[in-house]
Order: sequence, then structure tokens, then C-alpha cells
Amino acid sequence: HESEIQAAILCSKEIGVQIRVRSGGHDYEGLSYISYLCNTPFIMIDLINIRSIEINLADETAWIQAGATLGELYYKISKASKVHGFPAGVCPSVGVGGHFSGGGFGAMVRKHGIAADQIVDAYLIDVNGKILDRKSMGEEVFWAIRGGSATSFGV
Repeated sequence: HESEIQAAILCSKEIGVQIRVRSGGHDYEGLSYISYLCNTPFIMIDLINIRSIEINLADETAWIQAGATLGELYYKISKASKVHGFPAGVCPSVGVGGHFSGGGFGAMVRKHGIAADQIVDAYLIDVNGKILDRKSMGEEVFWAIRGGSATSFGV
């Protein structure tokens, strides 16, 4: 739940440890599960249980929590519609949180752009534990979380 993430952020800030966030675990650089600086203490926030997907065909939108995988997203879309899709990666076990925050490159990029191009709003928990949406985080941060890296701006 969001309140547990907020508490973890505030606690890590208080005791001076870094945070690693795991969305699906596919991380070629190891930033979500190892300390890239030797002997740097950190805590892990694993989003495995924060994975709901709500499809709204009338608006042609979806709310997707960061712990969901691309496979789960594609499955939900295919169950809701036979004519809708989403341009993202090809590996079904990749977590959407990390994939989207890294831009979301996939096989349909030439026709539909990257996954991040399709994101119209997002929730972000900042370093102070505050939950922000697109309006409250501002357009610069909203732009940055859609390709700027999964480890830079919040959870």
C-alpha cells in the first residue's frame, strides 16, 4: 500500500540509507537490487504486490500500478478488447514501473512511439513521502519520470 512506501521513504531518510525500488527485477545495471557504491547501506522497496490494472475502454486509458508486468498488462488489454494494444517491450515478465520510467522501448516504436509517449498521468511518491500526480509534480518532473531513469525521482 502507498502508506507503507511512504513510511519506508521517511524511515530511510531518517536513518540515512539509500532506497532501491524493484518493479519486476529486470535491471541490466543492477540499480534496483545492488549497491553500486561498495558498502552503501540500502533498503529494498519491492512493488510485486502493487500491481492492479484498470482498463477504461471508453476513454482508451488504463491505470497501471508499477508492480504489474508487461505480460499482465497485455493480457488485461486483450481480455477487454480485441482491437486495442499498447506499445511497450516484448518480455512479459518486465515490470511496467521500471520499463516506463526508462522510456519503454518496444517492437511498435516506429509506428506508435515509446510506451512513455502514451502516459497521460502518473503518481509518484517523493523523497518527503508526498504522493504527487502530474499536476502537483509539475510538467518537468512528469517529463523526466517517463524516460529519465527508474532510480532518480521517487517511487
